[in-house]
Amino acid sequence: MAGINIKFSPSPRLCEVGGELGYFHLWERWASAIDASPLHGGHPAGLIGQVYGVVEFKDGVRRVDPTKIKFCDEESANLHALIKHSEALKNEEDLEEK
Repeated sequence: MAGINIKFSPSPRLCEVGGELGYFHLWERWASAIDASPLHGGHPAGLIGQVYGVVEFKDGVRRVDPTKIKFCDEESANLHALIKHSEALKNEEDLEEK
């Protein structure tokens, strides 16, 4: 039994994959059932799966490995600003402790 579980993004997000700009649309989780290994001590039956990002490029839509996606939108910029602010606060606390 195979299954697909798709989570839609409320709106496409600008991203970069290998230097190519595109719009990220959603995460696609794909799973496939595997039979138990016939070998003694082999793997049990179960599901194996993979997660992909569905990204629209100028030449079409492709599934992309999540580790290859770099978001370049306002949401990503906000995250980077929060991280920078958090690091600055931590540095101030470290200086006060010394």
